[in-house]
Amino acid sequence: AIRISNLDPIMINFFRLAFSLRANPRGLFSAAVLAAVLSPGLHAGTAPDFQAWISAVAEQRTQVAGVAAGQQAMEAKQRLQALGKTHPIPTDWVLQDAAPHGYHLLLPAQATATETTLLQKLGAPTLPSDSASRLTAYLELCKQRRQERLAPLLQQWAPLVFTEGHSIIHSFIGYTEGLSDARAERFFKPGARLTRLVFDEDSSYGSAEHLFEDPQGMMRDVDASYDKNRLLFAWKKSDRLDDYHIYEYDLQSGKERQLTRGLGRADYEPAYLPDGDIVFASTRPEQSVPCWWTEISNLYRMNPDGQYLRRLAVDQVHTLYPQVLNNGRICYTRWDYSDRGQNFPHPVFSMDPDGQAQRVYYGGNSWFPTSLLHTRAIPGSSKVMSIAAGHHTKQHGKLVILDVNEGRDEGVGMHFVAPKREVPYERVDVAQQEGDQFRYPFPLSEEELLVSYMPDWGIGDGLSEEERKATHPFARYRGDLNEYGLYWMNTDGEREYLYGDDLLGVQRMVALGHRPAQPVIPPTVDYTKKTGTLYVHDVYKGVGLKGIPRGEAKTMRVVRLNYRAAGVGHNANKGEGGGSMNSTPVSVGNATWDVKEILGDADIHADGSSLFEVPADESIYLQVLNDKGQVIQTTRTWDTVKPGEQKACTGCHDKTNANHYPFKKEDTLAWKQGAQKLRPFYGETRGFSFQKEIQPMLDAHCVACHDGQPEVPMDLRGTLLEDAQKNARKWSQSYINLTGATRRKHGDYVTDHPEGGLVTWISKMSRPTELPPYFSGAAKSPLIHMLEEGHHDVVLSEEEHHKLAAWMDLLVPYAGTYREAHHWSEHHMQFYDYFEGKRDQQAQEEVLNIQAFLRSLGNTDTTEPGEAAAFTRAVYQPVWQAQDLQLGAGKAHTLPGDDVFRFDRISFQATPDRPVTLELRQRNTVVHTFTLSPEQSSITWQPGGKTLTSQGFSITSDMAITLSAVEAHGIRERDMPEVNGHRRHLSY
Repeated sequence: AIRISNLDPIMINFFRLAFSLRANPRGLFSAAVLAAVLSPGLHAGTAPDFQAWISAVAEQRTQVAGVAAGQQAMEAKQRLQALGKTHPIPTDWVLQDAAPHGYHLLLPAQATATETTLLQKLGAPTLPSDSASRLTAYLELCKQRRQERLAPLLQQWAPLVFTEGHSIIHSFIGYTEGLSDARAERFFKPGARLTRLVFDEDSSYGSAEHLFEDPQGMMRDVDASYDKNRLLFAWKKSDRLDDYHIYEYDLQSGKERQLTRGLGRADYEPAYLPDGDIVFASTRPEQSVPCWWTEISNLYRMNPDGQYLRRLAVDQVHTLYPQVLNNGRICYTRWDYSDRGQNFPHPVFSMDPDGQAQRVYYGGNSWFPTSLLHTRAIPGSSKVMSIAAGHHTKQHGKLVILDVNEGRDEGVGMHFVAPKREVPYERVDVAQQEGDQFRYPFPLSEEELLVSYMPDWGIGDGLSEEERKATHPFARYRGDLNEYGLYWMNTDGEREYLYGDDLLGVQRMVALGHRPAQPVIPPTVDYTKKTGTLYVHDVYKGVGLKGIPRGEAKTMRVVRLNYRAAGVGHNANKGEGGGSMNSTPVSVGNATWDVKEILGDADIHADGSSLFEVPADESIYLQVLNDKGQVIQTTRTWDTVKPGEQKACTGCHDKTNANHYPFKKEDTLAWKQGAQKLRPFYGETRGFSFQKEIQPMLDAHCVACHDGQPEVPMDLRGTLLEDAQKNARKWSQSYINLTGATRRKHGDYVTDHPEGGLVTWISKMSRPTELPPYFSGAAKSPLIHMLEEGHHDVVLSEEEHHKLAAWMDLLVPYAGTYREAHHWSEHHMQFYDYFEGKRDQQAQEEVLNIQAFLRSLGNTDTTEPGEAAAFTRAVYQPVWQAQDLQLGAGKAHTLPGDDVFRFDRISFQATPDRPVTLELRQRNTVVHTFTLSPEQSSITWQPGGKTLTSQGFSITSDMAITLSAVEAHGIRERDMPEVNGHRRHLSY
């Protein structure tokens, strides 16, 4: 990382070119090469050269005039966009004032009319006769307007700080971790800056100060402390030898310090809490998404020095972008699918900063919008600002304001702004991706904001339908989307360009001039306890049990979700909620996503109330049962109760105040009888396994007849099938037959209509909106009805009836663990072992963190901390600096020291009197060749995104020279993560 504050323009351009060469497949660049081809300058928001712009407009018109008439419109759009790079401020004025026909300014036949339109829009008293005079008059009016627009920003909020980098390319809005030992999908494109934009007195044009820069790494997610003296951000310095860690930058000293560390885990999206602690997203849970191969991130909290890290919620998949609301609570995006399709539920949730009182904030049961991202509180308001986006999209979309006083679902209370308009209701995966794009809004008020914004130049409008269909559905016509600049904007869509760069896009920003105060909610989690308490005021309140007569709901069942560590095998799914795959499937297609464990049951009293204890820090959900043990309604989401937490809800899917209800004693039967302990479900808690729970009753009652003979339909024997290559699971014949699954190509077993077979259940691809009671499941199953009416004298016990009903109402799981009846190769086993082992190690580390936290509070009953897992010691750093290499036989230079390490960047220096050829070798294999000369005596080399080991690494030369290693960056191999002898960083 190189600090470049106050560097002269030549040096800044030097580093800009370093960015452009960072992905050089040869891994070779030098100071001499960089200095020889400097680029023209930063594309910033400094005071524009208006006369140069006017001349450029005239030149571009001439160029457009020379193009065939049918091609002039597209040519003008492209040239206007290019003009926006060299002269961003005046070009953006035209783009917005003449929208959607700003490019008409460059069309010779439309230029005069467009200039007139621009002047008339700004209320020009006269219209000069020539083009240059008209444009000059227009620019003067725009300058005055800019000063008026930006006056409140400059007086109260400036200076501004933001990160710059490449847009993260991913298949889904959540996969931004770029983990060094990623399970599958990862993104790393180096080049990043932390930038401060300052404004001189009486000037509306900013001056950029690059606090520091890393051409080889990535930075993101800046936040400012409440005293405005410190900045938080996430920094990843290497593709394979570092991960995102949280750093703090001191604005007074100009120094940064690292708060989190470790190889093989990513910590990012940090935010200061009002009490000084820090909340952030992290991959530390070591879980894999059910519908793909990639790791997930949950929210964590730590103290200002990076101590006492602890998980706030046990969530199935991604929880993203935590921010403090004006009431002191945290809002965040939660990808929220359980027993429903994964494409649409991406609501905003909220919680107390210690993880208590988790509940949906907006969009928990919605098709529309598809997702909500980058949500922030609006100062002085009960509203928030957010980005409405899609599922299989990047993190950008359209700007909205959410007012939960008006509604919490399906677009009610959601207002599209910039400009203010009505947007048609939709059910679209790749949603809100056309036209101009927004990300990372920073509200200043209900009417004004800062935002990372990419205007629509109209170029996509020129694509034919055939060209659009030929384009990958997740692709955009604007390259890697680094055209995001920093803008002031109001909710009418009026805007002012503040800063931008040709190579790097503006990301998350924060204002240093003002940080509104937010209340402190003291943490009250009691980590000495193992349980919490849930209270339901009346299950009949709300839409979930609409129409169900009082007295029918008898039992509250608590189910724990157990999540996969990695993806091995997969199946296909499709339904009302969309299409998907399911990795490490524990059921056939369209059945349950996850392993499920019944923790136990509690009574629902005659008045609909229920009060019961649940295990703390688990991912749980609730089911309401009738007197037959059959589900009336299920939550299709999950909750986490913190240790000692007391939490209440109004009823089943009540919409009032996000179903929040005060936990206090009242005149209900539940309070009169006291909190219940959960009744175990026929034994110890375990994952629900078809082979262990259902097959024994089939063997006892059914197999004598249903024995696979041709004359008797439905083979119910537990014979294991060996042909499920795609699923990587050995299903039983009985399970396949009862679920009505059919075998697809490559052994993919799927049940197309789970609500309509002999055994019925809610499809995992069901819709995100509420389902009516008794939608599907055991109560609707023809098999259950047949057994109740009598089937060849088969009589099931109450336990057997309950287990059969539970199996259907849990969405017919087959495996009770992710390893049960697996069909994995040795490689698959090692792959899963590695990530499961990492999960165990990091869970133990969190136990030690909590013990240390309790000791900091004066609790002496905790044990002393043990040794941390190996991967927590790995630090990406200079392995050596300024040492002569060891010269051995055959003019071979080897690296100094006895430690074995991995490195991905090394700098050499020599002073030869004539050109000398060097060969870099790894175990006698030449990996690169280059030449040093008296004119070019130093070089930095990177092995093309891979890593090399010092063991067996050497450099040979064609003549005897003294070669120095200026610096090498890497990690000692003994510090790298290891699980059962396997080190993934060394093998992929």
